Amino acid sequence: MPYQTDERIKSYLDTNQLHREQMCRAILSIDQRYSDVRPRHPRGGRDGGRDLEAVYRETQIAYGAVGFVNQANDSSEQKKSILVKFTSDLKSALSSNNELDAFVFFTNINLTIGEKDALINIARTSSVNHCEIFDRERIRISLDNPDGFSIRFQYLNIPLSEAEQASFFAQWGDDIQQVISSGFKNIESGIGRLLFLEESNSPLHHFTISFELKEKYPAETIGHFRAFCFMNLKEIKKNIFGIIFGSSDKSNRMRRDVKGDFSLEHAGIKHGISSGQWEHHIDLEKEIAKDDEETKDDDKYIQAGEGSSIGMDDVEFISISYRKDSFIRYMPTISLKDLDEAMYLPLMNKSLAEKLKVIHIYSDGYKIQEFCSDDFSIDTTVFEPHIPAEFTDEELADPWVRIRPSNFSSMFHIRFFEKTPKRMFMPEQVENSLESRNANH
Repeated sequence: MPYQTDERIKSYLDTNQLHREQMCRAILSIDQRYSDVRPRHPRGGRDGGRDLEAVYRETQIAYGAVGFVNQANDSSEQKKSILVKFTSDLKSALSSNNELDAFVFFTNINLTIGEKDALINIARTSSVNHCEIFDRERIRISLDNPDGFSIRFQYLNIPLSEAEQASFFAQWGDDIQQVISSGFKNIESGIGRLLFLEESNSPLHHFTISFELKEKYPAETIGHFRAFCFMNLKEIKKNIFGIIFGSSDKSNRMRRDVKGDFSLEHAGIKHGISSGQWEHHIDLEKEIAKDDEETKDDDKYIQAGEGSSIGMDDVEFISISYRKDSFIRYMPTISLKDLDEAMYLPLMNKSLAEKLKVIHIYSDGYKIQEFCSDDFSIDTTVFEPHIPAEFTDEELADPWVRIRPSNFSSMFHIRFFEKTPKRMFMPEQVENSLESRNANH
C-alpha cells in the first residue's frame, strides 16, 4: 500500500492542478497545528505564491504553495525546477505580506534532509520564522494514516484495505455517526421551523399558561385561588394592544350573563372555576383624531370572553387561556405570529404561587415555552393589579404576587427568533382506499 500511494502521488494528478491544491489543503487541515485552512482561489488560477492560507498555532499567518511536477522521478532537473518554484512562490508570498509568519511548501518530489534544510534556510533568511516542506514521503505518511485515508481515496482513488477500514472506523466511527445524527437533527430542526413559521400565520385559537404544582394537592388545600396574566403585544394588531386573561374559583364570578351575587357561591377550586379575558383596544385612526380630553379612558379593558367549568377534587395543574376559537369567527383576529416579542406577567395569590413548580406555555398545538423553578421568582411587593374581576376582602387577605423571570427581567418575553416552538403532535395523513383499486386497473 505505501508503494501504491507513493506511485499515485508521483503522477496520478498530472495536469490537474485544482485537485493537487485541494488534496494539499486537506492534508494541511488534518495537521492540528494549522487551523482555518482555506484556498486562495477555490477554482484555481493565479494566486500570488499562495495556493493556501491558514493560521499556524492559532496566532501566526501561514501561506502555502503547491509545487508538483508531472511524472515525478526525483531527477536533478526536477529538483532544480522545484527550487526555482519554491523561491518564486516564497518571493510572491512575501510581496503580498512582508510580515509573513509561516510558509508551507508541498511537492511530489522526494527531497533529502539536506535539500529540505536548504529550502528552509532560504525562508529564514527572508525573515519567515517557520517554514515546512511536505515532500512526497511526508505527503504519503499523511495519506497512509487513518486521518488521511478519506483524502487518499478521494484524490488518488486508492480504496481502503480491510485492516485500514477497521483502523479508520475505530478512530472516526463515533464522530461520523455523530455528524450523521446531528445532520439529520439539523434538517429536522430546519423543517420544524419552516412549518412553525407557516402555521403561525393562521388565526390564533388559544394561548394557554399551565401552572404545574409541586405535587397533586387535594382541592381543600388549594381552596380559593386566583391565576391571571397581563400581556402586551409588541405592536397593535387588529386594534388589540393589551390582553388580560385568567381564572378563579366560583364559577359565576366572571360571567356577564348570570345575574346574582357570586359571593354566595361555595368558595374553593373544588366547587367550580370561572374564567375571563379582556382586551385593550386601540384604534390608531381614532386616537390620532382625539384631543387630550378624550384620551383619558384609553386604559380601559373590554371583556372579550368568559366561561365556567366544574371544580377539581385533586389539583396538579391550573391552566388559564386566552381563546379566540368561537364557533363562527365574525371578526378578524390576531395570529400566533403576532405574539412574537410580546411581554407577559403572570399574577396569582401568594399561597398558590408558593406551590408552583413549572410554568408551561402552549398555543395552537405548539409548546411555546417552559420555565422551571430556577427560571422564575415570586415578587411579593405590594401592588394593585387592576384585574377587571371582583374579589372579596377575605379572598384578598391572601395577597396578590407577581411571577417574574429570575434573569432580572421585569416580565417574560416571547421571542420566536431565539427558539422554535415544539409541535406537540404530527397530523395523520388521510387514507385513500382508491389507490389500491386504481393500481389493480
